[in-house]
Amino acid sequence: MNPKSFCFNKSRIKAFVLGADPTNFSKDNKRVELTYAFGIGQNPDYFRVILNNLNLLGIHLEDVYIQNLVPEYQEQETGKNKGFIEKAKESAKLIASEFNKVDPTRKIPVFLTAESIYKALITNKKNIFSAESIYNLNADVPINDSLNLLYRPLIPLFRHKKYSLSNWPGYFNHIKKIL
Repeated sequence: MNPKSFCFNKSRIKAFVLGADPTNFSKDNKRVELTYAFGIGQNPDYFRVILNNLNLLGIHLEDVYIQNLVPEYQEQETGKNKGFIEKAKESAKLIASEFNKVDPTRKIPVFLTAESIYKALITNKKNIFSAESIYNLNADVPINDSLNLLYRPLIPLFRHKKYSLSNWPGYFNHIKKIL
């Protein structure tokens, strides 16, 4: 069974957090089965950097709705999956619909936790910037709803420890002002 979205209380959501897909393999090459997206309640390491970033912004686990852009397990992990971008674009309509049921106003932003998600959701390739450019404030953030497949504001908040907000004070302050 595929992992479910995670949310404490839909009436207090301040942000959506979007992962790539649930596919993850153990050291002995067995697929890790997750109950919720990012293994919430099972493995704190999957979500630790993201949660630290959210907490720095004053957002807590109780304030987010967590889902994967591709909610189904894949044959390969995202970084090795050559078909991820195409699959993600196909899934975007369903995820947009899911998010719209929670927030019909489309004002609640979506934090993107991986560069692959960002690349899949941007509708015009000329509007795609490297992670470093985004974090160095060389790209418009939030990404306008008219420029992405979810039709709501997108904020890159990549999960790699290199992109911990504590390492990027300018980006942190920019995101803090947006919120």
